[in-house]
Amino acid sequence: MINARQLEVLCAVIELGTTAKAAELLAVSQPAVSNMIRHVEALAGFALFERERGRLIPTPEARHIAQEAQHLFMQQRRVSTIIEELRGGTTGRLSIVATPSIGQRILPPIIAEFLAKRPRLNVSLDLGHTDQIANRLVSGQAELGLSISQPRHSALTVRSIADAQLLCACPEGHELALSRVVQIAALNHARHISYSVDTPLGQVIDAAFSSRGLERRYFFEVRHTMAALELVANGVGVALVDSFAVAGRDVPGVVLRPIDPPISLHAHSATSKLFPTSNVALQFQTFFRESVSEHLSGMPS
Repeated sequence: MINARQLEVLCAVIELGTTAKAAELLAVSQPAVSNMIRHVEALAGFALFERERGRLIPTPEARHIAQEAQHLFMQQRRVSTIIEELRGGTTGRLSIVATPSIGQRILPPIIAEFLAKRPRLNVSLDLGHTDQIANRLVSGQAELGLSISQPRHSALTVRSIADAQLLCACPEGHELALSRVVQIAALNHARHISYSVDTPLGQVIDAAFSSRGLERRYFFEVRHTMAALELVANGVGVALVDSFAVAGRDVPGVVLRPIDPPISLHAHSATSKLFPTSNVALQFQTFFRESVSEHLSGMPS
């Protein structure tokens, strides 16, 4: 069986006419080229060149083989290009699943920036709560998870990737909007929109209230930050929202204020230990970590 290297030598000799010039082009010795040609002729079972005054004249059979070999060389170049693109993260597929406040606001502009130099990259984005993120990762349906609360599963590798905080979102003209800093105790005396006790945000906020000897009270219950923010924008009440959900965004009719005590949040990235993580997913994980602080700049503090 003639291999690709032997075909490369054959084509070089056909193109240049001598083993010396072919050896110089291929950066090998002339005897090595001569031996390779004799070996290829032995494998083929017929002569590939006629020797004439120091030159090698290819037979029609040799030219036919060389012509067919060009298709192989083109395919090799294409494979090499694909490998370079995959190494550079400019092609391939990236599948992300994120919690809503990350996936609906801060993630899209970061993805857009990432794709600016990778127009051939195929991306899918899905939203889900933390348990859904874990399930999609361990089942191989997604490659990279981004969430505020930490996914807990033995088959996941989880990293803290960004820091944020809870802010008080108030309708314009609301009395709490007049304060520079909103005390969380004041929320119990307002039309407070908050999160059910079985949600990660609900548990974080309950812990902050408990640290002040308070019990959280609210009149409107939601499960997601984006729902709370839309209710505030429509004048229903006030809510604590994470800064991922409002990063770089002016929400008409909503005023944001820092709170006391401050409540910090940490975004996490997660990948599956059961499946190899692609180079492009690792690149995006790094890109998100480096980009998120810029997108969070300008938040009240």
